[in-house]
Amino acid sequence: MQELNLGACAVDAFFVLSSFLLTMLFMKKSIKLLAQGASSRTWAFALADYFSKRFLRVYPLFALVIFILWMLPDESKTQYFRIQQPENFDLFKVLTFDFDHRYFVLWTLPLEIAFYFFIPAFVLLVLRLQKFWWVPSIPTYAWITYEGWYTMRWNNMDLSTHFPTFLAGSMAAVIFVKLENWIKTTHFKSQKVVVYSIRVLEYTAVSLVLSLSFKGLAFTWIHANIAPETPGFPFISVLLTVVFVIEMLFPSGLSTLFEWSALRYCGKVSFSLYLLHGFVVYADFVGGEPDYYDRWFSTFGLTLLLATGSYHLVEYPSQLLAQYLSTQLAKREKNIQ
Repeated sequence: MQELNLGACAVDAFFVLSSFLLTMLFMKKSIKLLAQGASSRTWAFALADYFSKRFLRVYPLFALVIFILWMLPDESKTQYFRIQQPENFDLFKVLTFDFDHRYFVLWTLPLEIAFYFFIPAFVLLVLRLQKFWWVPSIPTYAWITYEGWYTMRWNNMDLSTHFPTFLAGSMAAVIFVKLENWIKTTHFKSQKVVVYSIRVLEYTAVSLVLSLSFKGLAFTWIHANIAPETPGFPFISVLLTVVFVIEMLFPSGLSTLFEWSALRYCGKVSFSLYLLHGFVVYADFVGGEPDYYDRWFSTFGLTLLLATGSYHLVEYPSQLLAQYLSTQLAKREKNIQ
């Protein structure tokens, strides 16, 4: 497993999934507001609700982890978050996403938050194009594919390098919303041959994602990879979106698999798992386990336990606060009207 970089695939999947879901939700909200002829004040409240939810979803736990790191001795900073020069740890710069202070797993959060600001503008531009929304999508997908094949992406790079990955998720969300509305409007009923063709496309995408992630499989058994071999993260974003869109429109056993309660729970606490796993993985009492399986199960169990505590103590209260603010914003809007 050492020669694989499954962590990079997981990060890309997270980038794509988050941009897909957020774009889809904001696009559906925007379609309703446009249909209602909403005023600029209503749009302002909608944007305030959007940004408050996004901020409270990720930043409180991030800030707490940074404060804990700040209080730890320099040796612990290096041990748990691989900080090479702990004496240069600057609390303010880390909290404000300074590029040179994005340690270990902290580099992804600034990229995600920065993309949050792009989504509303992107959605409104797409809706402004109306029936011509598909015209810019062709060169956009060409650019995403080119960047995925020929640009090296790695940890601790800026948003411009990873932007095509986020954009692939947002483009897929647009396609999903447009197709979903078309199916509802036309009462489309898929024929068996259409369903079978869709499943072939979907499972081909799944097999290619697995082959790229594990550097073999179909590329060993069937045909070598025809894409350029560029170092860094594998290009799986567009393939993932194919699976997302198909499963959202035509659910199959794959959706049922991921709806398994254990996987859903891991998804619920995934942000805590991602942000806190270093405190377990690099702990002396875990790394000192001589047996591989003892080490694996203790790492998994303790990380899940830590993430569970983090979710209930930090993430869930933050989500409740976001819901409260959303309710107050809605009341304030009605009172003004």
